Amino acid sequence: MSEYDGTENPDTPWREDGTGEHDNRGDDGVTGGDKTPFEPNRAERGTWLSAAIALIGLAVFGQAFVLELAAGQFWNGVFVGATLSIAGAYNYVRRTNGAFGSMGVAVLAALVGLWLVATTFLLGAGSGGVETASEPGFWIDVVAGLLATALGTYSAVRIRNRRRAVDVRPTAT
Repeated sequence: MSEYDGTENPDTPWREDGTGEHDNRGDDGVTGGDKTPFEPNRAERGTWLSAAIALIGLAVFGQAFVLELAAGQFWNGVFVGATLSIAGAYNYVRRTNGAFGSMGVAVLAALVGLWLVATTFLLGAGSGGVETASEPGFWIDVVAGLLATALGTYSAVRIRNRRRAVDVRPTAT
């Protein structure tokens, strides 16, 4: 059993009496870690970007099952479509809850869009490699990949700019 008698230990760093240098540093010494944004995205800006990325993902995912595609292009459409849908839905939920979207997730969507365009030319119709039996599958992947890249890049830039311009307040203690 502990021998603690309930008295305060004067050497305990988190029990200050207000005389420590970190207690009286004022606003000049406040760092980024001492501030927290309070509902920085109250207007839910950017939700349409996230929703569009999620819908593009659903289109790529759905076309893999609807169109007659080669095996490589089919699985690429399934995984890329699922990734874009999850990324868009994640940022959509964050933004509708008053927070900023995740810049990393937006960059992921842009990179996955680039991947979709590149693999379309590597695996798609007329590539000389594995060909698809469906020409529309080729063009859906190209357009969806370009749109995902553009929207993901734009979303990441907007998130970065909004985070830099956010009105922060000192953390309540």
